[in-house]
Amino acid sequence: MPVQPPSKDTEEMEAEGDSAAEMNGEEEESEEERSGSQTESEEESSEMDDEDYERRRSECVSEMLDLEKQFSELKEKLFRERLSQLRLRLEEVGAERAPEYTEPLGGLQRSLKIRIQGSTRASVWM
Repeated sequence: MPVQPPSKDTEEMEAEGDSAAEMNGEEEESEEERSGSQTESEEESSEMDDEDYERRRSECVSEMLDLEKQFSELKEKLFRERLSQLRLRLEEVGAERAPEYTEPLGGLQRSLKIRIQGSTRASVWM
C-alpha cells in the first residue's frame, strides 16, 4: 500500500485560510493606497514630462534648423568652389594648356608626323 503524507487538521487549514484572507485584505489596502499615491505622482510626473518633452522638442527643432542652415551654407560654398574650378578648366582648355587637352593632342600630332614621314618616304621611292 502506498504511503500518504500526513493530512493537516481541519483547524490548521482554517487558521491558514483566515491568515491568508487577512493578508490578502492588507495587501489590497496597501495596493489601493499605493495606486492612489501613484496616480497623484503620475499626474505630477506627466505634467513635468510634458513640459520636459516640449522643452526638449523645441531644443531639437532649434538645433535641426541650425544644422539645416549650416548645410545650406556649405552646399552653396561647395557649388561656388566647383563652379570656379570648372571656369578655370575651361580657360585652360581654351588657351590649350589643359593636360586633358594637350596630352591627346600631342599623341595625335606625333601620329600625324609619323604618317607624313611615311608618306614622303613612300613618294621618294616611287
